[in-house]
Amino acid sequence: MLHAISTTTFDPDGFVEIDAVDSQSAGETRRRVSRVATLDGEAAFNDFGYSAADRVIELRWTPTLRATEQAVARIVETYSRVQVATRDGVFLAAPESYTPGKDESRLRLLVVEKLSE
Repeated sequence: MLHAISTTTFDPDGFVEIDAVDSQSAGETRRRVSRVATLDGEAAFNDFGYSAADRVIELRWTPTLRATEQAVARIVETYSRVQVATRDGVFLAAPESYTPGKDESRLRLLVVEKLSE
């Protein structure tokens, strides 16, 4: 699945396309819910709903081009926020980590907000 990552400000080298091998790379959807055991043997739940900011996008791909690896490393090192286009939409995200590898590279992005519907 093809994913596009771009910077939020103008940068001629601030765009890269990644052909991710993981079909679950759009991140899981979860609610902000917690459970606390009560003294009577039951439980109390706090449900604060859903937020796109709870998503984590993890892209995994087979490195084929050195230029792609260099572009991803540069974007992660230089920018605190990027735009990520996935099959689920376009997200503003904070790059958390980039792990280059011989057989597989990984990029972990923390979603700030969903930009598209």
